Amino acid sequence: MWTTLFTVAAGLASLPLTHAFNNPPGVDIWCGKAYRASNASFNPGGWFEQPSYSSTPLLDLKVRPRMSIYLETDAKGSLLVDTTVSHIVGDPLPVQARTNYTDQNLHLDIHILSDETQVASVSNHTLPLDTTKAEIPLSFDFLTPKLTPYTITTTATLINSITNTSFTTSSELFYLPQRTDGGSATRIDHRTGMLSYIQDQSVTWTPIFPYTYYAQWSLYWDTNTSTLESFTSQGYNVIHIVPTGTLSDTPFPWSSFDPYLTSSDKQNLHLQYDVLFDPTDLTKLTDQVTHIHTHPSLLLYYTADEPDGKGNPLNSTLLAYDLIRSMDPYHPVSLALNCQDFYYEEYASGADIILSDVYPVATNTSWSTVYDTPCNATYGCCGCDDCRGEFEDISDRLDQFYEFDAVVGWEKVHWGAPQAFGEETFWTRYPTAEEEVVMVMLSVNHGAMGIVMWDYPSSDGIERVTRELAPVVTGEVFVGFLEEGDRTVGLVKGAGRVDVAWWVVEEEGRALVSVVNLNYRGTGEVRVGLEGVRVAGVEKVLWGGEGWDVKDGELVSEGLGGLEVGILVVDLV
Repeated sequence: MWTTLFTVAAGLASLPLTHAFNNPPGVDIWCGKAYRASNASFNPGGWFEQPSYSSTPLLDLKVRPRMSIYLETDAKGSLLVDTTVSHIVGDPLPVQARTNYTDQNLHLDIHILSDETQVASVSNHTLPLDTTKAEIPLSFDFLTPKLTPYTITTTATLINSITNTSFTTSSELFYLPQRTDGGSATRIDHRTGMLSYIQDQSVTWTPIFPYTYYAQWSLYWDTNTSTLESFTSQGYNVIHIVPTGTLSDTPFPWSSFDPYLTSSDKQNLHLQYDVLFDPTDLTKLTDQVTHIHTHPSLLLYYTADEPDGKGNPLNSTLLAYDLIRSMDPYHPVSLALNCQDFYYEEYASGADIILSDVYPVATNTSWSTVYDTPCNATYGCCGCDDCRGEFEDISDRLDQFYEFDAVVGWEKVHWGAPQAFGEETFWTRYPTAEEEVVMVMLSVNHGAMGIVMWDYPSSDGIERVTRELAPVVTGEVFVGFLEEGDRTVGLVKGAGRVDVAWWVVEEEGRALVSVVNLNYRGTGEVRVGLEGVRVAGVEKVLWGGEGWDVKDGELVSEGLGGLEVGILVVDLV
């Protein structure tokens, strides 16, 4: 079945590539900004354009599959539907539907098409206005598994509207053949961002929270395959091997790399496979995907490391994405962005999963110690773009990217890439063990559904604490709450800079609570709650101290230690 895909890939490989941009002649840039003392500041452009506020309420209608892919062995699927009322994006609501949203209902007429021919429909569904991620069952009875997507078209009609107003939207549905070549498949749950995988002839999807490091080939791996066994034994479930040293300008040589793939397969150590994409040479990318796509340990691809910082051609990430997806629709694609706001939409269009590498520890974010220049919105490079040098740089970046996604109308998954290095260039020291856990869990609190730290090997303290955290964040309890729960920002009383997230599973009457103290000093009494939720008791502490009580339906601590992190399972009233 791969012959057809590779024919398509050959066509994509011949597409034109936009050349490098933004640089005035002779000026080096990072995130679009001049950063050398010999160059003057200029407006880098590339800032995300927010739509203007609409005084008229808008319907932001979305209908898409819950899972990024389904296989023919999946008994059933579902669609997620948003009928969100917005003042930023969407189509204008008629006058009579602009108030009392809960009294307004939409009738959904959903059709599934293959090559513009209708093959199935989903009927008799009505939803109120301003609903988010409502789930509608999806049957595969009339669908034939294939390697190219079906089209879902939806017409939503306001039932109570005297003008019979309708709205339309479309999306893609992948219903793929079961693999028979020994390869794996990975899918994204668009409700939560959780990944799950299936291997060989299994018909059961296994959820996974990726927790790992970037590890450079020349610093750790290029010795023998026992390094993979040692790495796996420390509790990490994914590996991202960075092509460095002898591999700095070429992909992995298969004769050297195949033993590592075999070892990964045996240990069930999953690969975030770095294709070392060269925007000027799609042939190398084609060769790598051809070779790697059938390995059971492949979890996802990684095409670009900081393409926004480097100022790669704006269409480069999308070219790589389209080529990979045409060859292998069974695995998602990831990349890492470094800039706070530089052509986000263009670069992020080339991946399903976006990593944010925000490195705020032990660095001067206003003056470049490397280039002896200031750093601001239009000039300079300080190693953490438009940062304040605080932990909140991490959460602000994730929150901002999710806001960008909502405006664009897509559902990217976001991972964190916490700082696990130091004593180099912009950074005067390594983070402490406590700082590392804060950065990891702050990322998770703000929607990171995977963690890939830069880089391994790290300091003794960081390696020790990340080994200790591994069984918690990769464990069944933690992963189960992230898979089934609804993430919500928690309420904090008694202290500032305490970040709290809840994952509530109403059906079980339980919740996961993550509390992160961003202060280097301890606090007084802290109360943690969630509107509309009352805690009955603490079931289990997964990480941190045991000093939590329950009073008046809230979690109470007499005081949090500096940079203390607590991960708890609670029972609800």
